[in-house]
Amino acid sequence: MWKKWSAFALLAALVLALLLACTGPQQVCNTPTCPTAHWPMNEGNGATLVQDVVTSPIFNHGTPQPGPVAAWPGFTGPTSITGQVSGALYFPGNGATKVVVPSTPDLNLGYGSFYLEAYVAPVQCGANFYYPILDKWDATGNGYTFYLEGVGPGQVRAALRLGGATFTSSTNFAANFQPPATGTWTKVAVKVDGGNGIFYVNGNPAGTFTAPSGSTSNTLPLWLGALHTPPSGFFHCEIGLDEVRIDKINPTFSTP
Repeated sequence: MWKKWSAFALLAALVLALLLACTGPQQVCNTPTCPTAHWPMNEGNGATLVQDVVTSPIFNHGTPQPGPVAAWPGFTGPTSITGQVSGALYFPGNGATKVVVPSTPDLNLGYGSFYLEAYVAPVQCGANFYYPILDKWDATGNGYTFYLEGVGPGQVRAALRLGGATFTSSTNFAANFQPPATGTWTKVAVKVDGGNGIFYVNGNPAGTFTAPSGSTSNTLPLWLGALHTPPSGFFHCEIGLDEVRIDKINPTFSTP
């Protein structure tokens, strides 16, 4: 009997080891927001995978399209450029160049518990242009989109499309990037905790809003650098993206 149970224990240990090898270690979260996905965007020429460095509970790796990551000035896929933190990826504003992350349950965020963040380097395009960051919003009005809106020469603001509503930051910032390395990188973020929404620009509060209730329930892949459905009346412009993150609100720190 002892040998039988020893063999069972060994088998269980092997299965657990295999599972951990596939998913990676899970981290205990003791911070106000808990990481769901984080794409550093450091991939170089020829990369066929854009890596997520967070397991929650799996890695949400993405595939560059229409082809592997290209070196500047190549545009056969997202282009590797100099970022705010090491490397970054540049998206030329054609809608076809993007990173596609398969849909997983952890990317179907509840409308009342998330934090989105990225370093962005928008090119100057002017008013009525949009700059995609990340998108999991379908045409029925389900899901979320984080992007920038051009508001004038050399100026943009952050925008969030959540369910059937769209919200924008009250702070504008520079759109002056000249790839592959010249111009301003800005850290933009939006947090929704219960019905309370707030934008941040370089860590500073940049406008509040009342978020709708609901949750993401679609099976669309999450796109980085492109939108499934562009905002009405806007044209696509170029953007560099670095250190893109999706977090959820830690219930211990929640203040809805």
